[in-house]
Amino acid sequence: MHSKTWIWVGLGAVLVLAAANLAILAAFPAGQQHVQEPVKMVDWIVVSAPGLEYRSGSGEMSPVIVYDGKNDSWLLQNDTVRSRTLDLGDFNGVDPSSPKGTRYTPDIAIKGDTISIDFLIENRAREDCAGANLTLTTVVERPNPVTGSPYGELVSSSTPITVPIGDLAAGEWCEVRVTADLPRPGPEEILSLTIGLAAPYTITTPNGTPVDFDFRRVTVTVLGSNTSWKEEIEPGSTLDPDYNRARLPGGSAVFIVQGTNALPPVTLPTMTAG
Repeated sequence: MHSKTWIWVGLGAVLVLAAANLAILAAFPAGQQHVQEPVKMVDWIVVSAPGLEYRSGSGEMSPVIVYDGKNDSWLLQNDTVRSRTLDLGDFNGVDPSSPKGTRYTPDIAIKGDTISIDFLIENRAREDCAGANLTLTTVVERPNPVTGSPYGELVSSSTPITVPIGDLAAGEWCEVRVTADLPRPGPEEILSLTIGLAAPYTITTPNGTPVDFDFRRVTVTVLGSNTSWKEEIEPGSTLDPDYNRARLPGGSAVFIVQGTNALPPVTLPTMTAG
């Protein structure tokens, strides 16, 4: 090909690239940052079990409870999990309105054939709560032998138990202690115990007015900023109560309970803060 032809080809390529760059700059002006997608957070009672929620990919062992069938006793392994102090901002940091710097310890304890743990309750309902009922459930499963996930074959589930709370002003938080029965695995058996606590469907304000949960009452927050706004419920709109109840906020704590002769489970991920 003639040298002049190569020159014209090169000039054409430069012009095409320049036009593309101009188009990009027109669509995204210099200095303009990408707008992050907003996060929707329910304005209601929020339930958390910080530090004890199942998370995948860490490669560390989860807290394990060993059951001794001969003595009918349970022993919690890995005391560092039990005594670790957590920062409230570590797991609610996405919400600019959440309190920061609050120290919290789950205080796990085994007494007899039960285990108790503190859950964290925060009132984001924008209403003072004079009284409400949380719902406690426990589920026992056989972990998935392939993936190591504690969520596998269902062994048993408890009847929901009511856990009352009261005098929780808007924006305040408190600790709620719950107690659950421990399973009795066989000498070589491995089970997982999930303790779940769900937010109330109805709260009662100090003047006696009941307020029902509505999933459409949310606050929209842009990640990495303090910009928030509230999406209002359309006047006259109704929502199926069952749809609402299925979307109540909740938290859970997962423990592995195994017999004294059970082989170590398949690298169960550690339970880390939200």
